[in-house]
Amino acid sequence: MTGNPGSLVCRRERQEDFPIMKGVPFIFRIRKSLSTKITVMNAGIILLIFISLILTTVSINYQLTLENEKQKMNVYISNTLSSIDNKLKDMGRVSLMTYSDERTQEILKNYDSFAYAEQLDNVEYLRKLYTSLITIREDINSVYIFDLDSLVFWQDNLDPSMRRNMDMSVFLKRMEEWESKERSVSGCRLVVGVQPDFMRYSTRNLEDEYTRHCIYLVREIKSFSPNEPIGHILLITTMENIREVLNEYLDKEVEYTLLTEEGDIVCDEEAEYLGKNIRDASPEIYLRMNEEKGVFRERIRGTDCLVTYQKSQYSGMILVTRRAIALIWKDAMRFIGVTVAVFLVILGITVAMTFQGTRKMLRPLTILTDSMAHFNQDDMGMRFVVASEDETGRLVASFNKMMDIINQLIESEYEGKVRLKEAELKQQRMSLLYLKNQINPHFLYNTLDTIRIKAELNGDKEVSAMIMQMVDFFRLSVKADSQMVSVSHEIRLIQAYLKLMCCRYPFLNCEYEIDESLLDVEMPNFILQPLVENSVMHGLRGVGYRGTVRLSVSRDETDGENIVIRIYDNGAGFSPGTRSLLENVLQNAGDDTCETGTEEMHIGIVNVQRRLKMFYPDTAGLSYQDNPEGGVTVTLIIKSNVEREGLK
Repeated sequence: MTGNPGSLVCRRERQEDFPIMKGVPFIFRIRKSLSTKITVMNAGIILLIFISLILTTVSINYQLTLENEKQKMNVYISNTLSSIDNKLKDMGRVSLMTYSDERTQEILKNYDSFAYAEQLDNVEYLRKLYTSLITIREDINSVYIFDLDSLVFWQDNLDPSMRRNMDMSVFLKRMEEWESKERSVSGCRLVVGVQPDFMRYSTRNLEDEYTRHCIYLVREIKSFSPNEPIGHILLITTMENIREVLNEYLDKEVEYTLLTEEGDIVCDEEAEYLGKNIRDASPEIYLRMNEEKGVFRERIRGTDCLVTYQKSQYSGMILVTRRAIALIWKDAMRFIGVTVAVFLVILGITVAMTFQGTRKMLRPLTILTDSMAHFNQDDMGMRFVVASEDETGRLVASFNKMMDIINQLIESEYEGKVRLKEAELKQQRMSLLYLKNQINPHFLYNTLDTIRIKAELNGDKEVSAMIMQMVDFFRLSVKADSQMVSVSHEIRLIQAYLKLMCCRYPFLNCEYEIDESLLDVEMPNFILQPLVENSVMHGLRGVGYRGTVRLSVSRDETDGENIVIRIYDNGAGFSPGTRSLLENVLQNAGDDTCETGTEEMHIGIVNVQRRLKMFYPDTAGLSYQDNPEGGVTVTLIIKSNVEREGLK
């Protein structure tokens, strides 16, 4: 690509035009500063302007949608409250029949004095009267008329029957308490509750919570002359009727709650809240309703919502609506689709033009990026020729330097690990050799075998048996040349050693609990003998070598790959100072500067701990626990499938 003197010139030259470097796949030639050319490109500024315009449009449209939602909810609430108030007014007009109908007044005044046939006739009169009234009014589900002492008449769509053992005076007293409420709705008192408890309903009819919960309108009935109370009329409408009114104008996405003036929930989309108080069910709404009507934003039942509420001046009921902010935002986004589409077309054209120009200028950087994207461990020798002094040239030079440093670090790390592993193996071999050389097994084995034969020829069988045990011990100790031996080999070594100790200390008792299925598993050589020797020589010494040493080998119940080895003694145990020193030794056994004290016991434990951590780095190594009856138990865990490459 060529251009005028003020433009960036980038061309791929032939390999022979530049110094040859091994492994160099691409050559760069940049004649002018890349940063100068990129600065000219204003795609970023145009993109920022487009984004700002879109965000501004979205914000304005969201606010307009929000205001529209508030107005729509206020209209809905006003219409719904008006419809509910009209229903209550209609129910109130039905209750006035007890004043305008002379026979109803007469029935309530003298009901108890009527003969049974007259009572039946009066009830039939009331049934015809109120059946015709509530038939044309589908909102009224029940009508109950009481005199001062009892229930005189009822008409209920649920077809109940009165409980014969019900004390009606309790309900009558409750109605008198309702009469004390200040607000009057159509001359009645409005109460929220459930179906009357003095009636017995079928379970099927009351399974629906919106049928079981209802609104009471209670009116005290007074005679004309003299003007005194003669009874009560109770009208009931179920929450199902109220819910139909609430759902008539409401969108499916809007939730609602209808409250009484006292905060009792009359109706809600979720039946579990019926009959509860708003202070308990949604305190966040209760705390925000400080005026006759209002709008606020609050998190309700786990959703961020726009909440609108309004109070009826007639009934005092409060209708609260909620709509999720996310849904309002979704509505707002629908109106800006065309605007966004236009923006995207313009942005696409601008980006395409900017991309073409920038791609030509950034071709050298693209070549380097492609090479790095397909980089793998076989390309560690990859290097690039630096043919410019601008930003791209400095980047290529930095890449070459980085690759040199990485190669040096890899080589140093590998060499360090090899040296460290060799040092560890050498130290472990020297430690094992040191232990074996302490008893010079080859010389002692030959000498003791000669002594044993001499003793047997002289007839001293006890001495011969003791020497035979010692010969077995040394034979086993020098038999294995590798660092790994079978569990069976280690157990036979321990048995030979403890038989010699039993000859020396007659009151010493030896026990074995061995899982025979584990005898062929391999473990580090000569690792149990130092621990058993500590139990005998240090653990039982304080009790006169009178006690028990027990060796157990079993498979771990929680992890079948682990084998648990325990060495138990019931000797004197550790003193506090020895226990503290031992814990420090076990914790810092891998540190060459670890202090082990002056006792040979600590040196042996350090050696065992180091070898265990080398073979089984994932385990905790040795652990000591005090026995309740005295003495200690040492536990070590080995793996049945440990990797032993390079350790034999």
